[in-house]
Amino acid sequence: MDLVEAWDKFLSTVRKFFRQRGYAEIFTPSLLKYPNLDRNVIPIEVSLQRHGRTERRWLHTSPEYSMKKILARFKKDIFQITKVFRDGELGRHHRPEFLMLEWYKVGGDADYLIEEIRDLLKTLKGDIEVQTLPLEVAFEEFLRVRITEEEEELKEQMRRAGIHFEEDEDWETLFERCFLELQNKTEDIPALFLKGFPEKVSFLSKVKSGKADRFELLMRGVEIASGWTEETDREEVRKRLEREAKRRNLPLDELFIEAHGEMPECGGCSIGLERLMMIWLGKEELKDIELLSDEFL
Repeated sequence: MDLVEAWDKFLSTVRKFFRQRGYAEIFTPSLLKYPNLDRNVIPIEVSLQRHGRTERRWLHTSPEYSMKKILARFKKDIFQITKVFRDGELGRHHRPEFLMLEWYKVGGDADYLIEEIRDLLKTLKGDIEVQTLPLEVAFEEFLRVRITEEEEELKEQMRRAGIHFEEDEDWETLFERCFLELQNKTEDIPALFLKGFPEKVSFLSKVKSGKADRFELLMRGVEIASGWTEETDREEVRKRLEREAKRRNLPLDELFIEAHGEMPECGGCSIGLERLMMIWLGKEELKDIELLSDEFL
């Protein structure tokens, strides 16, 4: 089976999996009037000529905003496979343009999505060892670091664990450094779900008992999936996005915020399909599964 045939089989299997579960496949624009607001992702800004004027637009870093607007209107289980764009990402497991699978399950939550991904992995790879750990347990087991929202205490633990950081870095950056080190420590594990994140990195997930109801899936230390129980409280969403928009001096999509007033309770998840394809074929780098491998290197 050559690479073209492998990609065709892989994408057909993913689409069949979701259609058999009752999901409707949709499509949304890649060019947006407002950027996605995610602390860890840099949107790519473009200039658009319209009626003799130059207007500011962004390539989507995820179809999340558009899909949630559709979800609020139609309240159906939906999925999409689309190219997304992120600045500052290029390496063995990163590309500025990559293929993303994103889906939303009405009435679902983080636990439901984890089980659904388990089934998807079984469909793609057959029997595979899958572990699930609370994030705080994984930090202590692999890093010897206890998750705390006190910056100085976290820095002291990182010093003892030998995890490099800069003294002026904020808590979120320190946490990201710890998470990257955790990825490095789990390269021998076939599949590991990490559940329950600190509230400070809740993004747009619900917070329950002081923890974000979200998860990450690592496979051989590579981040494959990120999902959560969606926060549907409009004012809570506004508060979080206004904080991020102000921090980064970016405009805010008011229609996206308003959509949460009509959005059903649901769970949402995204998967980087090139990374999953790489794991599926037993490859080490993205360049090993690219049909045109010289575009970014």
